[in-house]
Amino acid sequence: MKKKTIGKSTILFLLAAVLVGILIVLKESVICTASEQNDHVIDSLSDLNGKRIGVQTGTSFDASVREKMPEAHLEYYNGKADLLAALIGKKIDAFIVDEAVAQILMRESKYVVYLPEYLDSYDFAPIFPKTRDGEQLRDQFNAFLEHLPEETLEELSVKWFSENEADKTMPDISRLEAKKGVLKLATESGYAPFEYMRDGKVVGYDIELAAMFCEYSGYGLDIIDMNFDGILPAIQTSKCDFALAGISITPERAESVLFSKPNFSGGTVAMILKENAEYNDSFWDSISESFNKTFIRENRWQLFQKGILTTLLITIFAVLFGTALGFVVFMSCRNGNPVANIVTQFFMWLIQGMPMVVLLMILFYVIFGSIAINGVLVAIIGFTLTFGASVFGLLKTGVGAVGIGQYEGAYALGYSERQTFYKIILPQAMPFVLPAYKGEIVSLIKSTSIVGYIAVQDLTKIGDIVRGRTYEAFFPLIAITVIYFALETLVGFGVGRISVNINPKRRKESEILKGIKH
Repeated sequence: MKKKTIGKSTILFLLAAVLVGILIVLKESVICTASEQNDHVIDSLSDLNGKRIGVQTGTSFDASVREKMPEAHLEYYNGKADLLAALIGKKIDAFIVDEAVAQILMRESKYVVYLPEYLDSYDFAPIFPKTRDGEQLRDQFNAFLEHLPEETLEELSVKWFSENEADKTMPDISRLEAKKGVLKLATESGYAPFEYMRDGKVVGYDIELAAMFCEYSGYGLDIIDMNFDGILPAIQTSKCDFALAGISITPERAESVLFSKPNFSGGTVAMILKENAEYNDSFWDSISESFNKTFIRENRWQLFQKGILTTLLITIFAVLFGTALGFVVFMSCRNGNPVANIVTQFFMWLIQGMPMVVLLMILFYVIFGSIAINGVLVAIIGFTLTFGASVFGLLKTGVGAVGIGQYEGAYALGYSERQTFYKIILPQAMPFVLPAYKGEIVSLIKSTSIVGYIAVQDLTKIGDIVRGRTYEAFFPLIAITVIYFALETLVGFGVGRISVNINPKRRKESEILKGIKH
């Protein structure tokens, strides 16, 4: 009797239902949590001493908290959307941001407010490499600032810190005359109003200032969007020429990079939960609004499309090159070549023992630090190495599972060593290899989510960019999860078809006996 199997469409439907259920629980839990009154009313910064304070990784806010609130417990998060979600979920009691950013957070979320007193004051300035070229570029930027009328910076502040998005126009960067070459600008597009993504382009106070400098000095401009904690390494290794990303001047940072004169001065504030806020939105209204903000507004679905293509590009080429690399290395080591085995064991130990994000950053900032190489190519190289190591291990295990009698029988029939491997051993090893090979590909797809550290806008990085723009806590994450599941399902289906075609136990008798006269 033929067994009934659950169709892939049924599985996807159940998966979608589960994810919607999770979204419902998350939304309701956020509303319920935010609706609860704080155990202790927070009226001033002194009330936060001893509390859990969130800061963004890579910023200098933690130093201010340690100085002003020595008993506070610091917790680090990757971006402001994560900080906002943690505050609403009561995982932290407050988080620290610039006042200009705090004003936007209050407009985007009705759950939060900021305390009216400054934790600290700061000066923002671009940073440059500590090299001769970096020093010259820093001096050019200082000359530009001195030439700039004082009211111009004030006009920029009024323009970009206002609520009317229609007034926030940007010069056409593509029309800049690159008489002296093109400068690479490192920035983080999740820091509105200083830099953020709009209609697929990075805009903001800092970006317009950089464009004005390039126009004044005769440079073109290439904007490199990356995680904030990757900006300083990018400048130190001269991967980028300068950076503008709301970077405050500190003595410690000045030991590693060059600062120009300040281009903006302000203060840091503490965001806390608003008391007695109204939480009347229905679940479906909330979902509709989240969907509109995540995908429809400013055509953000195009960003996700770009992220999916980048993720697939890295995955496909890493699988192809990694499979070829693993197979070539296995063939070199198969017959016991001592040199090949020693070298292979060393690199296997090195690659498999190193966290993937560390490997990518070493490749991007150290090994290829002085080379103008695209982050996507570096990601392909890094994942090719790790996937090749996995393929080598799989082949070693699969071939080892084939009995010694198969070799003896093939030799007795007059097959050469090469013919024995390709016609007898490898076909029998593949059914042992393919299930784990499929799992390695699925794992590879998920592992690509870390490439944002080397300035690659993959699916996960796009989700972070959108979250940094909308401050949606969960909807973009759920959307990314669904997309990853869909990609993994497609890959699993493709590898599964290959398994059927080469496994005699799963092929039809007519296919196996095709071409044989009987």
